This record gives sequence, structure tokens and C-alpha cells, in this order.
Amino acid sequence: MMGREESRSFFARPDVAYALIALFFVLYLFSGLWYFGLLAGLTIVWAVALEFLLGVRQHGFAREIKETLFAVFLAVGLWFGLGWVLQTPSPLNAIVSCSMLPNISRGDMVVLAGGEIRAPQETVGSLEGMEHAKVYREGKPVATVKGSLYSHCAQRAADTLCSEFVRNPSAFTERKGEFEFGYAKCEIVSKSGARQYGPCVVWLAVNGRRYYANFSNDVAVYAPRPDEYYSRVGDIIHRVFMKVESNGSIYLLTKGDNNPVFDIQVYDERTGAGNRPVEIERSKGKVIFSIPYLGYFKLFISPSAIPTPEGCDRHYAIGGNGSGVG
Repeated sequence: MMGREESRSFFARPDVAYALIALFFVLYLFSGLWYFGLLAGLTIVWAVALEFLLGVRQHGFAREIKETLFAVFLAVGLWFGLGWVLQTPSPLNAIVSCSMLPNISRGDMVVLAGGEIRAPQETVGSLEGMEHAKVYREGKPVATVKGSLYSHCAQRAADTLCSEFVRNPSAFTERKGEFEFGYAKCEIVSKSGARQYGPCVVWLAVNGRRYYANFSNDVAVYAPRPDEYYSRVGDIIHRVFMKVESNGSIYLLTKGDNNPVFDIQVYDERTGAGNRPVEIERSKGKVIFSIPYLGYFKLFISPSAIPTPEGCDRHYAIGGNGSGVG
């Protein structure tokens, strides 16, 4: 039987901590249970503390503080140096949601760069009147809702109009300002391979031209405004469906590949919060490549991000048409 001193020295070994981090990480990946992620995060903190205490024992407190500060300054220098090279204030970001499946996964670490964002561009006279959506069924106006018909029906399932929308979404379109959105019944593929169908937006029309999903468009990272619905989750990493010029300014219309509607169509009736088109100045860069799993280490030390969010058990099977315009 292991004595108290042996037990204490066993759990004071950094290699034991690293082995437990690896174990909890694998258990979290295979099970999806949030408490394995939390245990991994706590073990990471424990491993860092052990390394610091061992350094103090070997070299003394003053030297360990100096080495720690040097490591911090080196990391900060590398961060700003990488940001300068890539022309972005935020060169690395971890994916915490499943809104970009199947193209970018939760737990990926994405590398960002500045520069021109690749997406089709249109010019409109105004971005006013975007709060409400005018809903049409087979070309005839039937309702005016906040956000979008999809958001309205997600919170009012008993509405008769919503029952019709779920049965036959392709009969419905909606207008927000100068933009028109078209729905269809989209295929949803679960992790098990099972398939079901639900409403989602499949095209956007502006200035008489219709655009479809195009996965060659850039994926951008942006900071929502503080009063917007998406501000509660921090930076958003979504594909740029279109760039819009209005009154001399450029805006982004964004949509998650695994989301049924555009960001500007999301509306929460409980809080009264929605999202607006993204000013180009709010963009922190575009994704140039992703590194699988590395982002989980950021998730593990952010307990609020550990529970698996909605949508991670399935994805929308929506493809582009090549040119992205129809």
C-alpha cells in the first residue's frame, strides 16, 4: 500500500499531471461529457503550478519569477510578432461552437490573416429597415416579424403560419431592407448518419441577382456590437456570404455553414436582441488554415465554453453552386 509520502510525491510529479491531461482529453473527445473537459482544465492549471513550484525548489523563488516573466514576455512578443506578420490583431483563435461544421470543427485552432476578404460585393442605397422581415408566401405578403421567419417560428412553434413554413419552406421568402431571402427544405445529417429535413435559407437576392452558398468565400472573425445577440458568445467565426457597400462604407453579411439562417436573421424575443450587418472595421481577419484539436486547450481553461453547445450532433448538407450566383 502506498504511504502518505509516496502518494504525495506521486501526485507532485508533472509527468503524472500531463498523463492525466491526455487521459481526460481523450475521454472528453470520445464521450463529449463536459466534466472530463473541466477535469482536463483543472489538471492543466495543476501542471503549471507544479512546474512553478519545482522551479522554485531547484532555482529559488527570485530566479523562477524572472524565468516566468521572461516566458510571458516572449509569448507576448511572439503573439504581436505573428500579428504583425499576418496583419491582424488576433492571429490565433479557438473554435468554441459547431456553427461551421463540417468545414471547421469545434476545438480547432484557426490561424488568421488580414487583407482583402474574398466574397461577392454589391452596392445598396441604405441598410435601414433591417430590424423587421416582411414575409411572403408564394409571392403574397402574409406577415411582418422581427429578425426572420425562422427565428419567429423557432420561438412560436404553435403559430399556424409556422406549421405551414415547416411543411413547405420553399413557398416562403422574406425581405429585410433591400435584401430578399429564400428558404428551402434542407437535409440535416446527424453524426450517426441519419438524415432529416428542416427549413433553412438557401439564397440571398439583391439588385436583381440571386446568390447561393459558396464555400470558396472567406471565413472571417468579427467582434459583434455589445448590444447584439451574438455578443454573449464573444468573437464570431462565420463565412462571409457577401460584402455590401452602402454610403461609402463596407459591411459583411455572414452566415455559419451549419446555421439555418444568416447572422442578421437571428432574433431573440426574450432579450429583444438581434444582429446587424458587420462593419468591415469589426473584422479581425480571415481564416487561412485550421489546426484540429489544438483549440480544446483554450476551451478547457474557459469553463463556460466546455459544455457541448447545440448543433454539434449534426450538420446541414448545403453545397455551393460554384460561382455562388444564380
